[in-house]
Amino acid sequence: MAVSIFPKSKLLPLLLSCLRRFLMCAVMSATIVLAQEKPSTILLDVDATTISKKILSARESFPVASPLAHTVDLVYPKWIPGNHAPTGPIADLVSLRFTADGKVVEWIRDPVDMYRFHIAVPAGTNLLVAEFSLVGAYLAGNDFGPGNTSTPVQGDVNWDQLVLYPADTIADQVTITASVKLPDRWSYATALPHPSQQGGAIHFDPVSLTTLIDSPLMCGSIMREFDITPKGVSQRHLIDLFEESPEGLNVPAERIAAYRNLVSEAGALFRSHHYASYHFLVEAQSETNDGLEHHQSSDEQIPQLGMVNASFSAEAGTLLAHEMIHSWNGKFRRPADLTTPDYQQPMVGDLLWVYEGLTSYWAEVLATRSGLETGAQVKDRLALFQAELDTRTGRGWRDLQDVSRSAQLLYSASQQWTVLRRSTDYYREGPLLWLQVDSILREKSKGGRSLDTFAAEFFGPPDGAVMVKPYTYEDLVDALNRVAPFDWDGLLKGNLLAVRPKAVSPGLEAAGWKVVYSDEPNQAVIDAETTSQQVDLSTSIGLVIDQDGTIIDIVPDSAAGRAGLAPALKLMGVNHRVYTADLLRQAIVNAETAPQAINLLTLTNGYYEEYSVDYHQGLRSPHLSRIAGRPDLLAAILQPRRLE
Repeated sequence: MAVSIFPKSKLLPLLLSCLRRFLMCAVMSATIVLAQEKPSTILLDVDATTISKKILSARESFPVASPLAHTVDLVYPKWIPGNHAPTGPIADLVSLRFTADGKVVEWIRDPVDMYRFHIAVPAGTNLLVAEFSLVGAYLAGNDFGPGNTSTPVQGDVNWDQLVLYPADTIADQVTITASVKLPDRWSYATALPHPSQQGGAIHFDPVSLTTLIDSPLMCGSIMREFDITPKGVSQRHLIDLFEESPEGLNVPAERIAAYRNLVSEAGALFRSHHYASYHFLVEAQSETNDGLEHHQSSDEQIPQLGMVNASFSAEAGTLLAHEMIHSWNGKFRRPADLTTPDYQQPMVGDLLWVYEGLTSYWAEVLATRSGLETGAQVKDRLALFQAELDTRTGRGWRDLQDVSRSAQLLYSASQQWTVLRRSTDYYREGPLLWLQVDSILREKSKGGRSLDTFAAEFFGPPDGAVMVKPYTYEDLVDALNRVAPFDWDGLLKGNLLAVRPKAVSPGLEAAGWKVVYSDEPNQAVIDAETTSQQVDLSTSIGLVIDQDGTIIDIVPDSAAGRAGLAPALKLMGVNHRVYTADLLRQAIVNAETAPQAINLLTLTNGYYEEYSVDYHQGLRSPHLSRIAGRPDLLAAILQPRRLE
């Protein structure tokens, strides 16, 4: 029997009061939910006039749907597509404040999720406004923040760094109208549709948050646009080049023709396009080559003069090819675990050996087919890939599958101890794995089918679709079996889960090639050293050295490793002379015919120390050599398709 603690005369009014409160909360909740299901357009105004000072400002206006006092949660993008890691630069978001109909309102950061803000919105508010700035600082693992991309003559506007959006909302369901102010007389390029000039700012049509974040804007005062659209192709293809000096804009005509060939080769490979037009956004000012893929554009960072200097040509060509291929592999077809509804959900990188590894393979193939690199260059690059992996003693404990899953850690890891730790090796091991798959497909079908067939069938249809079509590992294996029946599951897992196999990858062997070492320089190594300003002696004495002589990495089971050298030591002398890279190379060559060890003097933490490196095998540069009796499948793979 229930006993009431309230007198009967007060029970009914209390129940009615509780009911009214319940209904009020329900109405308020319903209002907020409806606002999330059908959000109004958010206005985003970005001031990039100070981008050369590495600071940008944003003003964002949110229509408020509820007439009642409540809390609004806004979030700052955390997991950025293509970065494969939680790289949203939240630490560089400053001067944040919120106003409701012009009056400052209180906010607090979530105590656990640093990317989430709780804002107290008063009753009757019609418009919530957020204002903040983004300051530029060097961001390890994220080469696309203003600290890394902005100079006095150019900059990169990445919208994910300048936007807040309603928490727990699907990105495709958020509509944003964006505008941006640029420095006077600066040009710009972007894949965003229908820009117009109004009030000193560039305004764009309303788009989804997904499209906005997928469409960076590049700008600068030294810019040139090249139309590389092949004849008969309806989608426009443009290279928008931003340089540090006018000389960097003088890209040779034959180089532009090769990029036009790249567009043709990509069309011949995939038999489809998944964009209305495509912009190669290229900023030449970086110390290295790096790129970020987008559905209808790319964002490339290359060294100054990177499009005109022959030393950078092969790497720049494969970089642009790599990011364009991502429009099919990575943006249109995407691993299901990388396909998240918003930018706060963690991504799982288990299939990055497909997303990045297969893209890296096709980048080498298409760059060669189009004339961006020669057959000799691609062979040197493949030899370098295998040689780099062969020094990775970290392969003794960490397989390629774990490398893919650990991407969010490895992108921002130090270069020191990479040999032991491993890096994002799917960029190197992936091409060798997919070369093996391509070779087996060609062998099983007697040349009738190949990875080209797989590309057209898996990444092609439906032609013209600008959408995301997720896939799983099982989908991938099934698709390969449709091209040519084989134990693809066994082959792939055998490579993915292998720990220090005898061969780095049987891919080169399957194509009829192997790696040999000699004193003859490998051009890919020379190009990489020119770009990185580092000296790679990992295949000889076992050192990778920065331009100032600081040891970046060491192969433990090498002459330098056995001598006791380690990363962070700074080389000061070679055989009792002041250290230079050329002097060290000459000492390695001389040691081939001399019994004496190489003497190295180092400095660290104020202490000098000498090391005796007993090494007599020369520079040992990697090169490809034909395997007698095996067909040369690499020649067939690199054959241009546009000429068929």
